[in-house]
Amino acid sequence: MSKRAPKRTAQQRRRLILETAQAMFAASNYTRVSTAELAKAAGISEPALYRYFPSKKALFISTIKAAGKRLLDIWERLAGELIDPLEIMRAIGLGYYYHLRSHSPVMKLLFQALSEADDEDIREALRDNFAAFVRFLEENIEEGKRHGLIRQDVNASVAAWQFMALGLTLDLVHLLDFDEKLSHNHAEEWQELYLDSIRERASGGGGDAGHVMAKGFDRHMVEDWRELYLGSIEEGKLGTG
Repeated sequence: MSKRAPKRTAQQRRRLILETAQAMFAASNYTRVSTAELAKAAGISEPALYRYFPSKKALFISTIKAAGKRLLDIWERLAGELIDPLEIMRAIGLGYYYHLRSHSPVMKLLFQALSEADDEDIREALRDNFAAFVRFLEENIEEGKRHGLIRQDVNASVAAWQFMALGLTLDLVHLLDFDEKLSHNHAEEWQELYLDSIRERASGGGGDAGHVMAKGFDRHMVEDWRELYLGSIEEGKLGTG
């Protein structure tokens, strides 16, 4: 007589619901997926689902938070394995490139969530995620400045958001099926283009002695961002491969 499979704990059941919902929301969208469909896919009844999450929106927000935590955990693990802040950012960037290639639902879930950002609760969950990503990058950039690896005039907030913009562009490349336009070599070149824009020059030069950090994203930060990009494509900095 075959043994009955062990009963899942409440924590295991909740995790299964989250993972199922993440895949379903990513494959469709928040509005179209019903709680009945979510419960069926997770192998539970609809009333049982409500014992873990009081509403579909609560479940959706939980998937957003879980997705953000998963990405940040990966970044923090890389930071623990590498010493050079520039290499940490290189590893994060190339790792995300391959993450997209694996067709993970995490990226698509976050993009789906952005379309629901008019909802205050969903917007707050997304803001918390992105604020945590940017804070991690800012701290890493400041660490690079302290060790003389990143230029002192680089505004950490601007550089962090520029790095995030590269990731969002990779998302668009993947979602719009332009993957064949962005090979591994292209991704590496793009990453080096960014790193060159913030790396300390061999001569030790580096412009003005630091920008004043501003709250929000004002005109001066936009100008800094533009200068980072223009500086990175000056003659001799961009490969031709």
